[in-house]
Amino acid sequence: MLEKEIKILDINIDEVCKKIEKLWGTRTFDGIIHDVYYDFPNDGKKHKMEGNKRMFRVRKKWETHLYTIKNKRKDVEEVENVVAKDEHEMEITDVDSFTEVLERYGMIKTREKIKYRISYQLAWAEFDIDKYDDIPAILEIEEDSDKSIEFWVRRLELDAYEQLLGWSRKLFKHYGVPYLHL
Repeated sequence: MLEKEIKILDINIDEVCKKIEKLWGTRTFDGIIHDVYYDFPNDGKKHKMEGNKRMFRVRKKWETHLYTIKNKRKDVEEVENVVAKDEHEMEITDVDSFTEVLERYGMIKTREKIKYRISYQLAWAEFDIDKYDDIPAILEIEEDSDKSIEFWVRRLELDAYEQLLGWSRKLFKHYGVPYLHL
């Protein structure tokens, strides 16, 4: 699946939730998300997958565990003003065995983060409101095109808010918060 998104910074969670719900958005998640990232070690500064604009993550969302592989799509980003990634996600039934296999085949934990998330579905759009400990709340809007994302930004009256294109590493850097590697 091709994922296209932007981040709206420093939002008021209650106001944004009310606006989405007024448009008949359905709340699909409300809770803690725990992410652990894995990569193959490399002699250089970056790990192998990270250096090739790829990401491998194991996520706990409620009692569900998922693994996700993402591949950044610069070709799409150059045409549309969004972050674009090919994404593959699958549920894991035995997370301990799964991560043991990853480590047995040479992957290592590279970083970890925990956030509070509220998610909504509205038409074809996905809205994720994320709150980290040291960063103001953000809204991530995911849709199939930059025009659709722009439509939701206007519809939610968020035009004046600062937008950020990038993964969480760029978000942490923007706020001067260390993005810790393990």
